[in-house]
Amino acid sequence: MSVTMGQQSFSWNRVRELFGVPYHDSRVQQLFSDVELNPDALLREVRVGIYSMAPYDRQPSPVAEIDLIPSFHVRFRFKHAELVTEAKTEPSKTFVMAAVTYFLEGEISEERFAAPLPFGILGTDSVDALIDRVGSPPTARILGEKEGYVIWKDRNPLLHVLFSPQENRPLRVNVFLAERNTKS
Repeated sequence: MSVTMGQQSFSWNRVRELFGVPYHDSRVQQLFSDVELNPDALLREVRVGIYSMAPYDRQPSPVAEIDLIPSFHVRFRFKHAELVTEAKTEPSKTFVMAAVTYFLEGEISEERFAAPLPFGILGTDSVDALIDRVGSPPTARILGEKEGYVIWKDRNPLLHVLFSPQENRPLRVNVFLAERNTKS
């Protein structure tokens, strides 16, 4: 499986340093311009700016995303700094990088993200291999016949892996900042 320049640009080794960084920060902008993309032309608000991803969001929240699934097999999500922990700006309505999803689905390897993933996860890892790579037991492990989840909620950023028991490998790796406790 070959790693494209774009996928290498979006590897976890590079993206993790941008978690919590404002969208308009030059480092975030450079992430996309390195592969000759204009991030402003790609950024869109999801569902009229309201998105709720249970059980992690306790309330609907504004989300913007840059979806690069067809070309690079990755999606970036940005949330208001006031809604996530570890934002590298004052709590505000400024969008910060809050999540990345790496897509490992696809019948042929070229349809899968191939650059380095969090904890060195590989697209061929079994559930036990995933757990060994992360180095701690998951907080939830729900495996059905066709798909399942292995989740680590005890860290920030959170790690959520969609897994195929039939293929015995991960299908998606989601990494996202924890929600800020907004209750007063």
